[in-house]
Amino acid sequence: MADWKQDYGRGVEAAKDARWDDVARYMQSALAGNATPTERLRLYGQRYETYAPQHYAGLAAWRQGDCAAALRYWSQGGNEAFVAGFPELAGEERQGRAECGNRTASIDKPAPPVVAETPKEIPPTKPVVPPPVAPPPSRPVVEVPPSQAPVVETSASLSAQILRPLLDAYLGGRYADVLKLSAKVPPTPRLRWHMLTLRSAAAFTLAQSEASADSTRIAREAAADARRSDPGLKPDPEFYSPRFIAFFTGQ
Repeated sequence: MADWKQDYGRGVEAAKDARWDDVARYMQSALAGNATPTERLRLYGQRYETYAPQHYAGLAAWRQGDCAAALRYWSQGGNEAFVAGFPELAGEERQGRAECGNRTASIDKPAPPVVAETPKEIPPTKPVVPPPVAPPPSRPVVEVPPSQAPVVETSASLSAQILRPLLDAYLGGRYADVLKLSAKVPPTPRLRWHMLTLRSAAAFTLAQSEASADSTRIAREAAADARRSDPGLKPDPEFYSPRFIAFFTGQ
């Protein structure tokens, strides 16, 4: 999968969380890979998104206070005609253009003269003492017999609960969070393999962007542990990048 597709998906997720610095960075990468808006683009697996990188790049610039950049992005690459077919995107751009126009008008309009007012003497007020509040009643302590203690869930739903934060962090580009969340892996071989593979992919991406020897070591160790936990599993080429799959299988 092309890296610009991954960055576009991460940029869309960052926009949902209003992380505009990340949106601007990811959309720059997406525009460098493909600047043509598309109504339906497959990012990976069964995930399809409307591909509008100029819209999101302009949205990030507007939210960061750079109206000139926002208007420039929204007028590039046929974006204006493209978003006209998507009411939600078109509505965001209309709001941005209107606010940017108001900002320009307020800057051009001279400020009225400031007239100093004579301060009025405020009579002293008597402090109000709140009535005493009775402490809340203490809650009784109930001992639960061992036979009624909660049972630890080991079903597929628990696996989904464990993996979901890692997937969200990985798709959102928060690779350091993936490493923190995967520091302790469960004993179940299949779940262990998925967590270690995500850990290896996150460390591999950090090593590529930061040239970090420590990240390279973590990626290599996590990949080796993943293969030992379930030798029959391989990284999904529709989710992981070709460079990482080559790294994972070439250990």
